[in-house]
Amino acid sequence: MSGKVISRSLRRARSAQASNDSPEAPSAVELAYQAIKADILSNRLRPGDAVPIERYVKELRLSRTPVREATLRLEREGLIEIRARMGTFVSHLDLRQIRDLYRVRRLLEGEAAREAALRAPIEALEQLRWRLSTFSETGEIDTQGMSETGQRVHQLIVEHCENEQLRRLILSLQDHFTRFRSLSIKLPEKILSSHREHLAILDRLIARDPEGACAIIHQHFDHASQFLLDSLLHGVSPGGPRVTILPR
Repeated sequence: MSGKVISRSLRRARSAQASNDSPEAPSAVELAYQAIKADILSNRLRPGDAVPIERYVKELRLSRTPVREATLRLEREGLIEIRARMGTFVSHLDLRQIRDLYRVRRLLEGEAAREAALRAPIEALEQLRWRLSTFSETGEIDTQGMSETGQRVHQLIVEHCENEQLRRLILSLQDHFTRFRSLSIKLPEKILSSHREHLAILDRLIARDPEGACAIIHQHFDHASQFLLDSLLHGVSPGGPRVTILPR
């Protein structure tokens, strides 16, 4: 992997490291952890890639110990595989894991949407719906802005879920879904479909309709899961295979 591939994450980590005299400065392990994880979640380090330990050591100006500790932490989170006498690699994706994670989040966030429909401030919901409605669905579509603003719908649901344990469970899945989004092909029709579902979710939340909000959340994650699985299985990326997957 070339130095350009991970330079963005390394620059961010070095910027944080520059304030090491602050009592709030991240530890060496945290710097390495954040830099490596950012490259995995953004797909700059792809499934099956060797993790360039020495490059992180050199670019972050750290010893090998904190970088190794960071990889152990990422191994516990399922993002890295450490193979004896072989090295450290980005974990492969397997179809069962993708299906299972989408099913889990579907159930959790559906329940959270039921609670948010009764608790989320109407003003905040209406403001977010207005922001989403300003994106044009014809002509030159701002797919990035549409997608990023749409993620705020999910954040708002979690923020206004009263069940603290449910909220923690949903947040614990976020890294996996950040990785999945980086693997998804940003086709305009997929973004538009999600955009319309986000608007429909907000409509149900504004109407104080817990069951309706839950149903659309379930539909939304069913569609997202199927799209990702289809794109991985059929290799529709114009640049060839994007990832290595392990069918189960």
